[in-house]
Amino acid sequence: MSRVNSKLANGSEALIPSSYNLAEVKLTASNGEVRDITDLCGQISIRESIYAGSLQCDINILDAANVLEKLKVVSGEVLDLLITRRLTDGQSDKYSHTFRISEVSSYAKLKPGTQTYVLKCISEHAYMSQLKTISKPFSDVPGALIQKMCTDELKINPEELSINTETKQTITGVYPRMRPMYLINWLTRRSYDNGSPFFFYETLGQGIHFDSYENMINKESHNEYMHSPFMNTTVGSQENIKQLKNKILKIATDLNMSKYIDAANGAYSSTLHTLDIATKTYEKTTYEYGKDLMLNKNGVLPSKLLFDDRAIESHRESTNFYVSLNTSAAGGGSNYHAPNDTDLLTANAYIENMDGTVLTINIYGDFKLSVGMVVTCNVMKSVDNAESERGKDKYLSGKYLVTSINHRFEDEYIMEVLLKKDSYIESLDKIEKVK
Repeated sequence: MSRVNSKLANGSEALIPSSYNLAEVKLTASNGEVRDITDLCGQISIRESIYAGSLQCDINILDAANVLEKLKVVSGEVLDLLITRRLTDGQSDKYSHTFRISEVSSYAKLKPGTQTYVLKCISEHAYMSQLKTISKPFSDVPGALIQKMCTDELKINPEELSINTETKQTITGVYPRMRPMYLINWLTRRSYDNGSPFFFYETLGQGIHFDSYENMINKESHNEYMHSPFMNTTVGSQENIKQLKNKILKIATDLNMSKYIDAANGAYSSTLHTLDIATKTYEKTTYEYGKDLMLNKNGVLPSKLLFDDRAIESHRESTNFYVSLNTSAAGGGSNYHAPNDTDLLTANAYIENMDGTVLTINIYGDFKLSVGMVVTCNVMKSVDNAESERGKDKYLSGKYLVTSINHRFEDEYIMEVLLKKDSYIESLDKIEKVK
């Protein structure tokens, strides 16, 4: 039996964007017996991130039917989840995903006849990865190797995959006896697109992706969200539903700004030292911040920020990387480190500068939003005195990359979204006088 959220009009259509219908949660035991546990489910939390190759799901269970003992749940069992919603404009949304139970935790008996516990779940391919290690020759571009790893070793349906195989340079070698998911991360570290790094991640609504940072930040903005204390629409109207869909309920940030740390990590300048042991040749390549692709128009460095009378980006000796090459290995093929030759410094800078500004926002549930997308945030200024004017905060506003989402299905469907941006909509050289 499905569980209908209280914010549904007429029991079926969504009145506000936080509405949802927990249509079905089915647990398949090891002997194949299927049990509908929808009515036992309390809070459900599903996490996705561009840094994670699998979804993670926590389901709080209130069990008065002794399901844990009857089905002999020991982890590894299949759990199928279906969440739906039909909006007032007639459109339908749904999440449908198959998990494997990875752990049963937080068991407690609150009173006789009732027990509570949490089913911790992961996607099936992540569980499959724990059951095998791989050690065999390989030769192809990293993207193609990852695609083959997904279909051949992890048995992922090709229709669920969106793999960008346009990664630089064929590499040749032998897999060093690692699990498939570890090997995918290992190959991802040597995948580049015009100097930008790649990410392998799974989304709740859009499947599994392998794509470059460049492609991700070049996407059109999925939606424009507003952080404002006022609403001027009638509850239940289409205008009100649209405004709620775009409303930031809560915003928080540690800002994460530290040129002191970022400079040491190679965010603004660095040097790569390569040694080819076959030809005994040594080369040095340098990187300087300033010509990279960005989400917004203006970078993270003021032009007059100087140290020792030099711009911070000119201190190329601040960070050094060392790579050993062997052009005579594997019959003249390129080894695992070869793609680093020209792209390592730029890719490292992209990763470090992604954290230029970090925001955590809470919004109403959006079945179409997933990590790897770009959104626009308009944050209103704080009003300090009577002479101040409320308007857009140009420091925090702008385009952001969605890097993680925590889908929380409780009384309402709320998304806790982690956003990152590498740039600003206004130059840092343009500083207004403080009144």
